[in-house]
Amino acid sequence: TQKHFHSGRLTPYESGPPTMLLAQADERELDKGVAIMRAIPGATQHAPRRLLMVRDIAAPTKIVLDRIVDFENYPKMVKGCDRCVNYMVDNRPDGTREIRSEYQIHALHMKFSYFMRHLVDARSGCVTFVLDYDRLSDIDDSVGYWYVQPRGDASCRGYYSCDTKLRGWVPAPVYAVVDETALERATTWVSRGALKEWERLKQGEGALGAQLGKWSRAARYSLDRMPKLRAPELPRLDSMLVPWRQARAT
Repeated sequence: TQKHFHSGRLTPYESGPPTMLLAQADERELDKGVAIMRAIPGATQHAPRRLLMVRDIAAPTKIVLDRIVDFENYPKMVKGCDRCVNYMVDNRPDGTREIRSEYQIHALHMKFSYFMRHLVDARSGCVTFVLDYDRLSDIDDSVGYWYVQPRGDASCRGYYSCDTKLRGWVPAPVYAVVDETALERATTWVSRGALKEWERLKQGEGALGAQLGKWSRAARYSLDRMPKLRAPELPRLDSMLVPWRQARAT
């Protein structure tokens, strides 16, 4: 397998919660169901700023994470993703997983094929990803980050940021449009997919509860129609003692 041109030019994201603090105005927007986009400092002093998308999702954390790491179903969920296949899954002893996937996407009139390494830490609610430099990709470099913060039993807040570098010279305004569109699309499809799955599970639980209630009512009806059985009458204790006393007297 031919390796990539380099071993990484963009600084990877660190696993863990974001360091950016949201203002009260941001919280009010999120409460309204509006996603917000904010710029965060670059990984180094001279690195450009990166965009971070934040969205509240009315679904449990696990369901949202399951949608994010369901890479092979991305073509069904993500607009512009034509194919995504996992070629390695490593379940590590510390509970994390490394998943390597091949993507085939199209954007505008361009098509790209590239390989990504995803590190999934479900316990901390974080997924980071970098290009797989052991394989040759059409893009120059890409790094990214998901963080899902629980907000209740059935709600969470999703953070997403991604930095991608295309090969060759690309005008800065094009990069800006591509980055912003990618951020908005990613958080939108994750939210929609999680809400759809959560609704399906709730309906399934409701149907199961209704079926269990139906079985319970049928069982009670059957029991009510069964003939009542009378317990056998046991001999009285004094009637048993009389013959015994008479036998002792003789």
